[in-house]
Amino acid sequence: MRMITIVLPLLVVSNILQAESIKQLIDYSLKKHPSLQTIQHRLSAMDERIAKSRNWANPELVLNMSDIRFDDPTNRGLEPMQYQAINYKQRFPWFGKIDAREDFTRAQKSVISDSYDISKVKLAEEIRSTAYTILEIKERIRIVNQYEKLTNQNIALYDAYTSTDSMSHSNSMAAELMLSRLHIRAERYKAVLKSQQAKLAYLVQRKNVSVSDKFRMYRPKSLGYYLSKLKRNPAYKRALSQTKVANANKEMKALEVNPDPFIQVGYFNRKEYEDYASVSVGFALPIFGSEKLETEAARKDALSAQSAALDYKDALESEIRVSYAKMNEAYRIYGIIQNDSLPKLQHMFELNEASIESGEDLFTYTNLLEQKLDLDEERTVAKAQYLRTVAKLKSLIGETR
Repeated sequence: MRMITIVLPLLVVSNILQAESIKQLIDYSLKKHPSLQTIQHRLSAMDERIAKSRNWANPELVLNMSDIRFDDPTNRGLEPMQYQAINYKQRFPWFGKIDAREDFTRAQKSVISDSYDISKVKLAEEIRSTAYTILEIKERIRIVNQYEKLTNQNIALYDAYTSTDSMSHSNSMAAELMLSRLHIRAERYKAVLKSQQAKLAYLVQRKNVSVSDKFRMYRPKSLGYYLSKLKRNPAYKRALSQTKVANANKEMKALEVNPDPFIQVGYFNRKEYEDYASVSVGFALPIFGSEKLETEAARKDALSAQSAALDYKDALESEIRVSYAKMNEAYRIYGIIQNDSLPKLQHMFELNEASIESGEDLFTYTNLLEQKLDLDEERTVAKAQYLRTVAKLKSLIGETR
């Protein structure tokens, strides 16, 4: 017995120490989650691509053997036209092309970086939302357990008055039916709780995660606060980065109109005759207009990207307003239940207290108990909805903590 009294407090303390705040869980997940590590590797790969973007085209090395006579293929001294040659050809990028190519690659890296931020924000939102759902389900289980105790007390009162009230047995059965429904509800909540805990364990990348945050309301921030931070949204930043990619591609295509010149240097060896060298200079002829067509297409792609960014900004503002309206709705519903409905119901309990204690109106007590249970659960739903919507709003302005 003494061992139990020592072990139980230690277990309680251990559970408390293991419980972490939502912020701590988010910080841990942002360092460990493999989905983020995947994007980190892609970002790292872009550094090599940026370095590659400044490289020239690979040179060409050509070995040549001319005038091979079929009647005497190994004899290379029959005439002066017979030679062996080695040619080196290098293409030189036109002025500004390397810088344009690097700008384009860096803009592509910015898009991946923004995608990384999007994943972090989304992961943080999922952790918050799941954690609040777990707190909601735990609160529901606590409420159901509380009402199970009250219903058992109610059944005991019915049984005590069975001999004096012919309706007590029927009322007792009604209370037992309510108790059965509470048991069913509790089992459903426990199943949901396990699934949400499993989801949170995946999101945090750790088993046996426990949330230490309190399940409570707080005053909402203004709509202007969220709208003022709209540009911090990483998805909006990615839309702007995609515009930069399109503009960089447009600049790069515009330079393609100017062909890259090349130089070819050759050394020619002749048996029994003097060796000689040759130098060639040339460039492609853009006579078919392909480069101009590509430039025009890139220009239109840039305009499309700009329009998409503006459209996303408007859609984001609309989503913030919609989410804020939902948050306010949940906040007002919670206030109505907390400050109006529940006090009125408590007053009804007080009005019927005397008749309930005497066993004259136990049926009314059961009915009031069921109403209070419904209100308690509605209040819990409103609170959870409020907190999850706040998590959504934080995500929309790019907050991870």
